[in-house]
Amino acid sequence: MSMLRQYERLNAIREVLQSKLELYEARDCFGFDDFDDGTASELKDRIAELSDELSGLKGRRGRDGIR
Repeated sequence: MSMLRQYERLNAIREVLQSKLELYEARDCFGFDDFDDGTASELKDRIAELSDELSGLKGRRGRDGIR
């Protein structure tokens, strides 16, 4: 898989997770979930992991002279 394609795939996954997190947090604001089941933390952790991977790909792409 090309680096650009990998980047696009990871970015799409991150966007989906970010949307899920926003919906989860919105439900919490309206009192639908009065307990913390760890879902928000898991989503935030996975989003951070994907962001790190994306940053690594960007850095590698820049070092290799690929734009």
